[in-house]
Amino acid sequence: MNNQTSVYRPTFTKVDFFIIFGTAVFPPVFLAVGLLQVVASHRFSYRKGSNYSLLSTLLVMTFLWIFIYAYFVSFAGLESSIRTKETQSLMLIVAMFCLPLIVAFQVMSMRANTYFKGLETSYKELLLNQDHDEIAEIARRVNRKPEQATQDIMFLMQENTLPSGTIEDGIIYWDGEDEEEEEEQEQEQEDDESNNDDTLEVETDSSQKAEQEAAAESSLIRSIPSKLPKSTQCVGCGSKVILQPEESKECEYCGSWLNYV
Repeated sequence: MNNQTSVYRPTFTKVDFFIIFGTAVFPPVFLAVGLLQVVASHRFSYRKGSNYSLLSTLLVMTFLWIFIYAYFVSFAGLESSIRTKETQSLMLIVAMFCLPLIVAFQVMSMRANTYFKGLETSYKELLLNQDHDEIAEIARRVNRKPEQATQDIMFLMQENTLPSGTIEDGIIYWDGEDEEEEEEQEQEQEDDESNNDDTLEVETDSSQKAEQEAAAESSLIRSIPSKLPKSTQCVGCGSKVILQPEESKECEYCGSWLNYV
């Protein structure tokens, strides 16, 4: 399993950007769409920070839209000085309502993001460093419900901040884990076969060496002739004389010199 992962950074989705752009054009409709987006996704921990930030951004877009609409539409028929004054008065009232909400949503966004980053760190520690794979145990350790922990982990996998994998029956299975086990088993099998081959080669070499030594001894034995006493006829008188191996002596009858051949 590959443990190299990135760090999750909360960002707006394409739907969020579409809502923000729509709110800048026509807030009455897209503010409602933004609220529905927040309500639908706020149960996910990883979305809470982005949702608060989205609400804050929508309020800013609404504030700017009111300013533009009031100046160019609502007060368009007034004199320039009065038009500016009325617009400023309206914007002051709107700012008194919007500004505290904008600040509050930004603070809540930072807190939610910090909380989820802490969860991310805990998940990585449990999953990658401590090799836990049971959702129930992981959820207990991070003080979350199993279904919440499942949602968080699946999201982090999608964001590539955790290695890719699947969750089945409350157990996490990393992609490629089976392949790594198969490769290890194949490597162990190859090592065993190599060891067996080495052992066989050693036994074969020992057997061949023993055969060569036996053949050498046999050849040596055959190369040494058997030398026994033998009877030799004297060339001088014809008498028979017994000679020992390598012995030379005179014939006792005629004095001729006899050699063992």
